[in-house]
Amino acid sequence: MEKEKREVFIVPHAHWDREWYLPFQNFRVMLVKLIDELLEITKKKDYFFMLDGQTVVLEDYFEIRPEKKDELLALIRKGKIALGPWYLLPDEWLIGQESFIRNLEVSIDLAKELNIPLMQIGYLPDQFGHTRAIPQILSNLTSFKAAVIWRGVGPEIITVPFKWKSDYHSHDSILGVYMPKGYGNAADLPDNETDLKDSIIGKIEQLKQFSPVPVYLLMYGTDHQFPNPNMNILTKLVDIENTEINLSLLDNYVTELQDSLQRINYLLPEYSGEFRSSARAHLLQDTYSMRMWIKQWNQKIEDLLVHYVEPLITYFWLFNSYDYPTSYLNLAWKWLLKNQTHDGICGCSIDQTHEEMKSRFYWAESIGESQLNELREDIDKLEIEEDETKLYVFNPTNNSDNLSFFDFSAPAKQPIVGLQDSLGNNYMVQALNPSEEILFENTFSPLVLKTGFRLLPGRKILDYYLNEVYISDNINPEICDVTLLCGRVPIGDFDVDEFKKQAAELMKTKKYKKYHVKASLGSKQNYSVLAPLNSWNFNEFKLLEKMDYLENDATFLTSKNKITTKFYELKFNSDGTFNYLDKRTNTEFTQLHKFEDYGDKGDEYTFGRIGPEIVKIKKVKRKLTVKGPLFTEIEQDMTLELFEHLNENRDKRVGNVTIPVKTVFRFYRDIPRIDIQTTLTNYAKDHRLRICFDLPYSSLETFTSTHFGVVKRKSDPISYDSYEEQPSGIQAQKRFIRIEDSSSDLAFSLMNKGLPEVELANNSRVALTLLRCVGFLSRADYDERPMHAGPFLETPGAQEIGKKYIFEYGFVIHSRQEPMYVSDNYSESFCLKPKSILIRNEDLQNRISESILHVVNPWIRISSMRKRYDKLCITFYNLNSESESSTFQVNSKFTKCEQLKIDGRIIEEDTIKDNQLEMSFKPYEIKMCFFS
Repeated sequence: MEKEKREVFIVPHAHWDREWYLPFQNFRVMLVKLIDELLEITKKKDYFFMLDGQTVVLEDYFEIRPEKKDELLALIRKGKIALGPWYLLPDEWLIGQESFIRNLEVSIDLAKELNIPLMQIGYLPDQFGHTRAIPQILSNLTSFKAAVIWRGVGPEIITVPFKWKSDYHSHDSILGVYMPKGYGNAADLPDNETDLKDSIIGKIEQLKQFSPVPVYLLMYGTDHQFPNPNMNILTKLVDIENTEINLSLLDNYVTELQDSLQRINYLLPEYSGEFRSSARAHLLQDTYSMRMWIKQWNQKIEDLLVHYVEPLITYFWLFNSYDYPTSYLNLAWKWLLKNQTHDGICGCSIDQTHEEMKSRFYWAESIGESQLNELREDIDKLEIEEDETKLYVFNPTNNSDNLSFFDFSAPAKQPIVGLQDSLGNNYMVQALNPSEEILFENTFSPLVLKTGFRLLPGRKILDYYLNEVYISDNINPEICDVTLLCGRVPIGDFDVDEFKKQAAELMKTKKYKKYHVKASLGSKQNYSVLAPLNSWNFNEFKLLEKMDYLENDATFLTSKNKITTKFYELKFNSDGTFNYLDKRTNTEFTQLHKFEDYGDKGDEYTFGRIGPEIVKIKKVKRKLTVKGPLFTEIEQDMTLELFEHLNENRDKRVGNVTIPVKTVFRFYRDIPRIDIQTTLTNYAKDHRLRICFDLPYSSLETFTSTHFGVVKRKSDPISYDSYEEQPSGIQAQKRFIRIEDSSSDLAFSLMNKGLPEVELANNSRVALTLLRCVGFLSRADYDERPMHAGPFLETPGAQEIGKKYIFEYGFVIHSRQEPMYVSDNYSESFCLKPKSILIRNEDLQNRISESILHVVNPWIRISSMRKRYDKLCITFYNLNSESESSTFQVNSKFTKCEQLKIDGRIIEEDTIKDNQLEMSFKPYEIKMCFFS
């Protein structure tokens, strides 16, 4: 019987880490040399090469070699060089869900601009495991034919091809292609004919057990590997019986794999969910807590862009013809995306690499903040003095069901006692400390001030208008105080010339030796409110200077040691922890908020636990700093006494160091959530610091927020001696983790802002990592991972000595019967504070108070709202494991809804009738919808 013909695809490639154990510019020198050589090879030989799965390398190269742009693009168009589909290869656990979409969008837009094709494969070769969102995103929002992966795949995958679904209940799937020996399984192919033949035969044998069809992938390359000009000749010379050898590209391999599977009607094995196993390759999940400032900053900027800048400007674009700053926002996203490679956002590089990340973060954040400031200033310029001032509060969350907490400021001379919504409902406000926005402040001699006033061209000073001036004596009789009250718009008929005369006369008297001048936008009184808000919409409120007393019989008793509400009774302990009594179930949680600190003999990739675990608490002091009808804050100061570092043999913790800790606890009258902010400066080395919440029940599973959904995980990982890296119970989270008690009606949801590492330890302790500090990029001398994951380099900056941190987290104890979207609502409301704007223009008020869209079904969530392709683009997703339908109440501006892929291809069109749209969602389905 004739043997089945084998096909071998040798794919020359370079996996390109832009920055890692060398900074970006050093690696770019290598990249430029690589592509220069590649272009020379392709001039002489028929050669194929894959420039990894990212298009950013084109921008990196063209900045240095603009003269070679046409030559390289021509080879890509001919199908000789492949790249994409990503802009950069991202870490999958630490970025937000919208970052996946924007990553692909930036790459697709760049490809359209350059008129080049992208690989139609979700190539993810070196990510530290794979989120279950990948099959969701790729099947719902792209036309890619496969996802090619490596790390995180465990013993459950026994074939290269498999059917990958995000969840067992999901209807959608994508072809998964597993690389059993990684993205460099043929990087060591020899450079002579005889040895090459034996090597290829050996690699086929390695892959046979995973291959249901005789189609084999040999990835000829690895990190920063240069092309070999001889390989195309050598592969033609090698003769292996019944074997065709192709020097080719990954797309061609996947196409042949699909065709071969189809020819034999092969039924693909199905796998549902994420890949988090360290059985076959290092998972390196302790990077979730390395250099935590990176994770916090990344989350802050993504939230800024997705939940504030884009939707706020979208509103004013739609209803007030505001120019949408597409170029600015695209640039902000590019800077943010460039910090989301796994070697970057994971914090597992040399110190210089991470120092350089700070500039990108600053630039992305500055662009976002500047766009909000521009919008604010443009709104102020529309102010009409005769019109009533109203408050507009934008809710950037999906929470319309529970009360939302928000702040606003009003001129101090206008005392506010309450707010009234558009339905006539009144809400109490809690007055906070007043504030003043000072434009500049300085002390001048009479001569300098006289010259300055003489040069005043008019009422306008920079971008502000002079509206009033107050002159008064200073506490020092030789100094005169001059207060200039300014505004973003002119108010009243201030006479500048008359003011100059009066100032000149005053200075002639020589009564004062100096003048203290302060330009201010005026004193503001700050307020806080608890009120229901429609999600992803502006909510209108009237400012009330008088209001009938609002009866509220809710219990709210506060002191510095005890808080009692209708939900709970909380008592602080002498060691700084607290006990919590849930009134609904009469269940007590004891010693919550306890610090835990273990030594760490590992590296930036993997935690190497070393005891003892000792945190000595000293000098605990508490005070009630805010006490009001809506919320109370307690400030607690203490010192932690920790071991200072490891000894020279790295087998014992030695020394001691004290770390001052300030924690602010916020308690609300009408919502059960407790917010916590902890500030500390790290002075210890080689350790992992966590904050812990011990539950009065055990659970074998957690419900953890992830991209576009919630994932159920086992709390105890399976481990075998043969594993490449010993697994632990830590896991990556987005905004919350929820642990339920199967024997009662209790659930505990812990929220966080940019703190992605959490563990349910011993099935009952929720441990949130605050810090992990080490001194090496990679080591190979400890049990958890006794082999290197990178170069052996010192990283003193990763010890974070003297680094000040502010950690924000909170929790709510609630009924186990509450749907998962309730925990999601709590976490979004905690992380995303509503944005308040005062508007004094009746015409603008009428327009901005219109709703863009209202989602009736709470299981259907909005991920983003923005302008794209000159249309309103809203991305929705179903949070539920069941199919859901919803009515959408849509603004009368829109008559059509198109569902599109990321590249702009239309999937489906729906007509909006009578301002209503009906849409059905499969389990966990994502839909990108364009309204026109």
